[in-house]
Amino acid sequence: MRPPRSLNARLLAFAGMAMAVALVVAWLVLGLLFERHAERQLRAELERHGLALVAALALDAEGRPVLSAQPFDPRFTRPSSGLYWRVTAPGGEQRSRSLWDGELTAPHAPPAIGWGSANAAGPFEARVLVVVRDIQLTSQGPQILVEVAGDRAPLSEARNSFGRESAIFLAVLWLALSLAAWVQVRLGLTPLDAVRRELDTLQRSSSARLSEDGHPVEIRPLTEAINGLADARARDMHRAQGRARDLAHALKTPLTALRFQIDALDPETARELRHSLGLVTGAVEGELARAGGRASDRSGADAATTADRLFAVIARTPDGAGLRLVNQTPADLRLPLDEDAALEALGAILENAARHAATTVVVAACLDARGLRLEITDDGPGIVEAERDSALSRGVRLDEGGPRHGLGLSIARDFVEASGGTLELGEADGGGLKVILRWTRDPADDASALTA
Repeated sequence: MRPPRSLNARLLAFAGMAMAVALVVAWLVLGLLFERHAERQLRAELERHGLALVAALALDAEGRPVLSAQPFDPRFTRPSSGLYWRVTAPGGEQRSRSLWDGELTAPHAPPAIGWGSANAAGPFEARVLVVVRDIQLTSQGPQILVEVAGDRAPLSEARNSFGRESAIFLAVLWLALSLAAWVQVRLGLTPLDAVRRELDTLQRSSSARLSEDGHPVEIRPLTEAINGLADARARDMHRAQGRARDLAHALKTPLTALRFQIDALDPETARELRHSLGLVTGAVEGELARAGGRASDRSGADAATTADRLFAVIARTPDGAGLRLVNQTPADLRLPLDEDAALEALGAILENAARHAATTVVVAACLDARGLRLEITDDGPGIVEAERDSALSRGVRLDEGGPRHGLGLSIARDFVEASGGTLELGEADGGGLKVILRWTRDPADDASALTA
């Protein structure tokens, strides 16, 4: 059987099984101890009856035992009552009325001193406890054997009754201990909830790190390892951005030279080459815009500045050269994305809008009590409602023309959802496509989290 995948369930299952085994063992041991205690009590009672017999015992002239007083317990007078005595002397024996015609078998020779006891087959019962002792009434008198026996059935009944009642008690105790174990597990795993919340912050901001001093000692190696991994990822991203920036700068000069050479060609050939060169130049400018951003910070990217930078790049591309690019984003409005992520996400959406727009692309944003809402609209053909989910799938292209790969909107959605937002597709007022980015305000956050 595979252990449960949940750490809560695994700890509770192991604790429940361990407590169940311990309580079952305790139940067996308690039953054995109870039986031994009850047996000692029965043996003590039989010895008291034996001492009463010895106190009243005498021998007649023929050496037969006689009693000056019968034992007080009425069970000795009732046949097969479960309590018996017998006194055996060289001249004969005396027995209790309860023994009637049954035989009491001594299990072994009595000890030299004191009372001996053992279990034996009873005269009318399956098993009896017998206590025996040899006595001499005088120093020169004969040996007299005194035997007292009691039925063991009441002991078994008492043990069974005790076992049932203790089993109910231990079952209730197991439930109480299981509840206590659940509380203990929940409290013990609470620090992992704090780690999860910090990991959510780490997902939204590459500069965030897990606290190494605010966690228990047992969790600290985990937080240190995660921080080390995040640092390594940040270094790799920094190196990759540096290489991309260097490559873009290295390509910029040859592309400028190519533009001048194309201008010297005949207009028909130059137009097609200029179009292809524009695509390459747009890609280079876009990479420079992404790589030229500041290091990520927790305050987020400025929405208006980000849109202006991306519009400046798109305006140089063949798709955006003839468009009216309108930025209606309020000043000082900040996105819950670091600058690199904002350039990647909005760049992919704006590039898609510029490719399909007829005349205009508009970026607008607002901040209200519900949170931040950013809209990018174009006046192109739009996307019918039945195909909008497909348009957000990675690698899916609704238009098969051009050298595109169908990754733009999917990549943008990944960035937005990683920051805790949502990306939806709708219909613009003029019939084009409207891309809506929403970040719901956390009630615990202040408005300053989204505004400078």
